[in-house]
Amino acid sequence: MIGLAKWALAITTVVLLFWLTLGQQSLTGTPTLESNVIESTSQQNAELQLSKGMALWENAQYQQAAQIFSSLGEKTLQPKLQSLVALYRDHSRSFLENQQSDFFQQLPALSESCKQKILFVTPELSSLAQAEHFRMRFAQDLRLKSLPICIYATTWFDPLQINCQENWQQSGRLGCELLSLAAKLKPLAFTHLVIFADKGKANVHNGIMFLDRNDTYDVFIHELAHFSGFIDEYPLNQELAKRVCAGVDAPNLVFQQAKQYGTDQGYWQSLGITSEQSLYAARTCDNHSTQAFKASNKLTFMEYHDTAFIPSQYLKAWQLQLQDKPNQPSAHVNFAQLYEQSNNSLESQFWRAKYQQYRATSAHRPINL
Repeated sequence: MIGLAKWALAITTVVLLFWLTLGQQSLTGTPTLESNVIESTSQQNAELQLSKGMALWENAQYQQAAQIFSSLGEKTLQPKLQSLVALYRDHSRSFLENQQSDFFQQLPALSESCKQKILFVTPELSSLAQAEHFRMRFAQDLRLKSLPICIYATTWFDPLQINCQENWQQSGRLGCELLSLAAKLKPLAFTHLVIFADKGKANVHNGIMFLDRNDTYDVFIHELAHFSGFIDEYPLNQELAKRVCAGVDAPNLVFQQAKQYGTDQGYWQSLGITSEQSLYAARTCDNHSTQAFKASNKLTFMEYHDTAFIPSQYLKAWQLQLQDKPNQPSAHVNFAQLYEQSNNSLESQFWRAKYQQYRATSAHRPINL
């Protein structure tokens, strides 16, 4: 228990720093030295109490932890810390009181103009702040404001039913057991899920994204592009390159096969690129005989996510992918496959029907780019 408490204290310290540095609070007046000392002591005590509450929660002592969060919520704290405490208090209270039974009543419906309706999900109390930060950043991201992608206002929080592992099924990547989640999400009109877990390699599998505690907002945006079929522009391993470089449909790349003269210009001309001189070699297929080409001579967010550079042609392609009848799977496909694997044909058919409905409601509409 002592080791667990120390671990939770370390995690809380990281989360607190992450949360408190999201913005600076403007202060008025000139506080005295004595008031500074009192405020600092009160803040430290609150942080220690929060650490204790998280340690209890991680040890499945949910009622005791929720009592601490509730008590802290009644205190006057530094604004960012108060927001964090309120986040933990509200989610823990909701979980304990109704086991998410009123979750859908908390969620305002998303606009029908949203082509991807994304639900954030986590079994980790400490990931709630990360999810809130990503939601806030996305709402303010001017690069992406033209994309019809919407995120639900509340994160689905379930510490009991979602089991995640960093080496899921020996894949070397983060993954989670999601059948129990599928049963609970049937009433919700979502298309994609983003799952925040403790540790593991970020990835997208069909319509579900997996992120860990250390992944940044830029990683989220990189993975979000995979939902619309964008391909990585760093060298793929041989196994993946064999499948991708054969010529998949990718919004950000075209492929020139070995001994082929020139590249297919039809797709790029639809985006306003009229000359092969506007195309540049990408490293995607370095482990394959095919050469991949992109429409930028700069490093993009699909090669190094932290560059955060999204070329205008990529944004046009992204918007087209979303407006057109989608050829990329939604999270409904993940659930259909899981039920097929467990020989539950009735539930599998339900989620297959959901996927077909998603495709049908995203039929192509002419747009002005």
